[in-house]
Amino acid sequence: MTDYEIHELMTCRVAAEVDERGVTVMGSFTPLAYASYMLAKLTHARDAYLVGFDAVGMAPIQLSFTGAEASAYKGAACRWGMLTEINSIHLAGHGGVEAVSSAQFDGNGAINLSAIGPFETPKVRLPGGAGAAEVIKMYRKMIAYFGNHNPRTLVEKVGFVTGTRWKVGDRARQEAGLQPGPIIVVTNLAVLIKDEDDRPFRVESLHPGVDVATVVANTGFELDVPEHLPATAEPTAEQLELLRTKIDPFGTVKFDFVSGKDRLSYLRDVLDAEWNRATAS
Repeated sequence: MTDYEIHELMTCRVAAEVDERGVTVMGSFTPLAYASYMLAKLTHARDAYLVGFDAVGMAPIQLSFTGAEASAYKGAACRWGMLTEINSIHLAGHGGVEAVSSAQFDGNGAINLSAIGPFETPKVRLPGGAGAAEVIKMYRKMIAYFGNHNPRTLVEKVGFVTGTRWKVGDRARQEAGLQPGPIIVVTNLAVLIKDEDDRPFRVESLHPGVDVATVVANTGFELDVPEHLPATAEPTAEQLELLRTKIDPFGTVKFDFVSGKDRLSYLRDVLDAEWNRATAS
């Protein structure tokens, strides 16, 4: 077995949800989501239609803090404005997959990207949801990922609802004129799924070496725990080779998994590596 890191396993698991139905959309630069989409595009979903930044019909790109946006535009069919994208994909029911992350996430599938504490005088003012509210409600699959599975992030009820799935079950969504599909949560411990309105999230799989008691103890909402739980599929040698050499050679995805106190030095190292390659060519 090839050694791997947890961010690589999570990237591969999110990639498994990308298919060739609808549109796969990348909003602001979220490295793990971008790496997942590129991996899918280079393996099992070669005809997946990608929209990233404002680039429509983009080709696979290599992740970097300085060059990802330019690369997306260079290989795209055209460029849209945000309003056109929202009207044509988000609200028109053409969105298939877009992975999101948030400061808080609860047992109903609601996210909080707005504020921690009273909204008028918050302890922390967050960046806001941009198009996230439309994405998690309208898209066929709602995918959320979290690099640190803990009860401060996976809470019983979010302090502010930036967006929510509203209807979850396939029948209820179809009756409401929405695309049917589940809520899938990928964390550093496990994969959770919710596909019924009146049932809690259930544990779909545990990552290798993780026990279910740890997952339950670190989740702030109720979980349905099946009697038999499989292990999450580990990355293949091909997937790791693509991630490390073609998609993310600078280790951009790992930035989200570095502690706050170490982020500045990690970012400096990544930027130095990007600069050294650029000046050497």
